[in-house]
Amino acid sequence: AKMGLFSFLKVMMFLFNLAIFLGGAALLGVGIWVTVDAKSFLDIFGGLSSSVLQVLNVSYVLIVIGAILLVLGFLGCYGAVRDSKCLLMM
Repeated sequence: AKMGLFSFLKVMMFLFNLAIFLGGAALLGVGIWVTVDAKSFLDIFGGLSSSVLQVLNVSYVLIVIGAILLVLGFLGCYGAVRDSKCLLMM
């Protein structure tokens, strides 16, 4: 099956937004994990920072950034599938 340029760009746009979506989900997951169980995170990565307060502040930032990327990635994927210029411009 011959794929035209428009179809190729549509697939690439979907894959790019899927990567953003998955990255946002990963950041959100790590942020929630650190917020809920900072002790296990510090056991694994304790050499990076010994301050629990600093780790919790970073986890809140990860949650916010992850949630934003998750929403933008979803809207981008949906816009690529539906050919919506409005959603792709967000």
